[in-house]
Amino acid sequence: MPKVTITTDKLELEVKEDYPLIDMCEDYDTSILFGCRDGACGACMIRVKQGAENLSPMEHNERDFLDTMAAEPNERLACQCKVRGDVVIEVSE
Repeated sequence: MPKVTITTDKLELEVKEDYPLIDMCEDYDTSILFGCRDGACGACMIRVKQGAENLSPMEHNERDFLDTMAAEPNERLACQCKVRGDVVIEVSE
């Protein structure tokens, strides 16, 4: 089972493959916040420290939104990500 480490929360969780990060954050107490839940507000921006290749590929809408937010290359929207392998993330500031 893939392992998600949230360094901000000092939390390590095992989840099933293709598990949406938004569901994981609702099932466990994390500091990742969600607003619109569909990739349009940026409240759930995370920084991927390791394992970016183990998240679902970025869709066009997420990429466009992150471009308008001047996001760093390792930043993603948690509401748009599914876990496919081990990943280490933190809340973006």
